[in-house]
Amino acid sequence: MRGEIAFPAAIRSFLFGPCILLAAACAAPGPNPYVVMPNPGETLTSISGPMPDFGAYPSVSDALLAACPVIIRQPRAVIPVPRNHQNFGVYWRTASEYCAWLYSVDGEQVEMSLLTTSPVQDDPSRRRCDLPSQVIDRRKPEAAVVHLVMLHNHPGGESISPPDLQAIAEMARIHGPTTQFQGQRISISVAAFFGRMRDDKPECTGFYHYAPARSDEMLRYTLDNGRVMRKVVARVVWLDDGTPKILPAEERP
Repeated sequence: MRGEIAFPAAIRSFLFGPCILLAAACAAPGPNPYVVMPNPGETLTSISGPMPDFGAYPSVSDALLAACPVIIRQPRAVIPVPRNHQNFGVYWRTASEYCAWLYSVDGEQVEMSLLTTSPVQDDPSRRRCDLPSQVIDRRKPEAAVVHLVMLHNHPGGESISPPDLQAIAEMARIHGPTTQFQGQRISISVAAFFGRMRDDKPECTGFYHYAPARSDEMLRYTLDNGRVMRKVVARVVWLDDGTPKILPAEERP
């Protein structure tokens, strides 16, 4: 099994560069052609890929670092005030969560699918997006797709939650807990991006990552001035009924 993700030392271009994707959509209002929003009541069975102008990338770690600003820069993907701010609830009601897959069609390079977001938010306690279980690469519609990482943002900066864990468990059931990539078995995983506003612009500041077949550890990667700092923030245990439980980092059952 492959070990921890090794992030490159020089990542400034990923984090602080200009809008790396969808320049026209960044400059002008209107629907983003690379964000799929199903109609209320509609269930997507697949999402297209690859995301134009995104990659491909030689490693999952490179692709994660590149995907974070793409998702965080989407409209209302970041709440610009802390949770204890008097206006947090106002921003929360209009916040949006976006989802995508990191995947591979050749077993060597990592691509990202289009994004999806959900028009209906029926749980006031959380934001959600419904990510289809399948990616169809438009260049190779019959290709066998390796599904690597479920991506999404958390507008309020919260960590990976039980619904996130249930989602990755379902995807592991569909695709298998591990997959073959670059000649090695790696765990399917889930990442939750978070960010902040700097000079009125959204900025990726890090993400939570959990790879169930590799470890019980939930990791937080914080990005600051080109550096990546890693910390174990929780542990995940699965009860006999398939329910995930999140424990403090120092606790083990």
